[in-house]
Amino acid sequence: MGDRIARRPLRWHEIVQGSVAGLLVVLLVAGALLAYRGGALAAVVGPTAPRAIIVIVPDALRADRLSCYGYDIDQSPHISALARDGVLYRNTNAQSSWTKPSVATILTSLYPPTHQARSYTDILPDDVVTLPEVLAVHDYHTVGFVTNYNLFPRFNFQQGFQDYYALDGVVSTWNRDGQKYYQEAELFNQSVLAWLEANHDQRFFMYLHYMDTHRPYWLHPYDGRSYYDEDPALLGPISDAYDGEIRYFDQQFGNLVAALKRLGLYDDALIILTSDHGEEFLEHDGWAHGKTLYQEVTNIPLIIKYPGGAGAGMTDAGMARSVDIATTILDVAGIPAPSIMEGVSLRQPPDAPARSQLSLSTTCQKGWSMAVRDSRYKLIEIIDGNPRGRAMTQLYDLVADPGETMNLAETHPDVLARLRATLSQMMALSEQAAVGSQEAVLDAEFQERLHQLGY
Repeated sequence: MGDRIARRPLRWHEIVQGSVAGLLVVLLVAGALLAYRGGALAAVVGPTAPRAIIVIVPDALRADRLSCYGYDIDQSPHISALARDGVLYRNTNAQSSWTKPSVATILTSLYPPTHQARSYTDILPDDVVTLPEVLAVHDYHTVGFVTNYNLFPRFNFQQGFQDYYALDGVVSTWNRDGQKYYQEAELFNQSVLAWLEANHDQRFFMYLHYMDTHRPYWLHPYDGRSYYDEDPALLGPISDAYDGEIRYFDQQFGNLVAALKRLGLYDDALIILTSDHGEEFLEHDGWAHGKTLYQEVTNIPLIIKYPGGAGAGMTDAGMARSVDIATTILDVAGIPAPSIMEGVSLRQPPDAPARSQLSLSTTCQKGWSMAVRDSRYKLIEIIDGNPRGRAMTQLYDLVADPGETMNLAETHPDVLARLRATLSQMMALSEQAAVGSQEAVLDAEFQERLHQLGY
């Protein structure tokens, strides 16, 4: 099945025995989450808590390439079916444009400056309290399957998972240059479905991170060809190959849903499909992700199928963020969120004051930039690393100019000043709450793997 990393579900006593910062985390969490009785942690689970909670993250999946988000090619029928059974969140913002900080936000409900897993070598710190840790305390068996090297155990993303499977790539006839990249969805699903067959009778939380929509984009059916190079003359074929990967993933996602239905898990499960970031195809003179914070990389899909079909077929046009996913899960499960979490539950109406909060995004994989947006305007500040030579300060009206083509920084000084003040405040609050950073020492082989995938 791959490398299984077992981890004890509870580590609260370790944090208590650790640093002052760790003790502070426990005290904050305890007030909102846990009742301590004679050394035992008492779970408070609502009567409608779902037996299965499943988060599905196809890497680098753009929202606007899905049929249910208006794409003119019907290439994702199984994802559309999930949207009909759930709630589609129209305006969802990722908190980073590359995997490590974005997934860290999904699993902690913390902004990247708080959780500190932001750069190439950063580790998800031990002092961060993760969603799987909270759910494990409340009697959920926590299991993760990942095939992105940025989420492998050396970066501590197994934190809180009782079972964690880091599925390395396999050498096959279609791997470029005979190198290992990742496990394609069909093979990935074999491990997932085997686990479900053996464990579907217990209450569980499952995190699934697929890589098919991440480059290189393989042609389907597999014939050894793929697209990776950034050649503007090949924009059409590269974009088509990306669409082909979406079609392939959608088929395999349909197989996963069919298995959930066969095992009697689907109807009452909480199922969340989202992505860690989008992908660039020359909209702003570049490719891939992790370099900018434009909408093509920060606007992501989010579909939530609530237990029992609650809200089925609805579209929520309010602001939603990756940082809200963990808090929404805990809300549905009847578990109070730790007070340190920075997200809100998306079960609140779109016009609720908490739902109107601004969205903060950062990237520092290849340069350092920050962005903040409200329901209309978006401010991007490039701090360093600007290979495309674009303006260091960029302001866009996302209603009038969703493609972010007209920089209003000089013509809208009042909006610029307001969003700058907001960005400064949000960064200060996030950095004030920041946990201690940790870094990994990467061997040459592992660095080469990441380099081959564009990191």
